Order: sequence, then structure tokens, then C-alpha cells
Amino acid sequence: MGQIQINNFNIADLEEAIKNVLHEAVTQAVLEQLNPTKKQTPKLFSRENTADILCVSLPTLHEWTKEGIISSYRIGGRVLYKEDDILNALTKTNFDLKRGGKSC
Repeated sequence: MGQIQINNFNIADLEEAIKNVLHEAVTQAVLEQLNPTKKQTPKLFSRENTADILCVSLPTLHEWTKEGIISSYRIGGRVLYKEDDILNALTKTNFDLKRGGKSC
């Protein structure tokens, strides 16, 4: 990195230089978010981890997979679930009354 010399540098010029650097950095960050240059690898979870995340048993997870409620992927003998598919399987409900039962 080169040396920086400040001679007769007034505050307005310094403010403008900082604004320009910040503007370029923010613009670059926004463009990177809008147009990612490299593809992100999806996060994968095992059946056990997915069941824990959803607070269900393995047989329930298997039934949901068969019914198409959640998508699974197989590689060799392993069944895996993508994080996005887990989140997409969740649906929002709005109940006024709380009922008993198992909670995570």
C-alpha cells in the first residue's frame, strides 16, 4: 500500500473522499447481492437433523416426504433435505387458543 500525504487538505475534501469510497463500497455490495458471481452451495440436512428442526419423529418426516409436503434428495443410500425446502414446508398458522401437547 502506498504512502498517504496530507498537505493543505481541507475538511470538505476529506468528507467528499470518504463519501465516494463509501458509495463505491455500498454500490458494489448491493450489486453483489443482486447478481451473485458464484453459486452458493445449498445447506443439506440429514433425516435426523431435519426431524429435529421440524420437531417431528422420523416416521412423520417420512410420511410428509411421501405426501409431497417436503422434498427430499437421495445420494447413494442417504436421504437429505435442503434448508430452503425445510423452510418452504413451514406454513404460517394463526391460532387464538393454545392447546396442550409436545413442544420443542
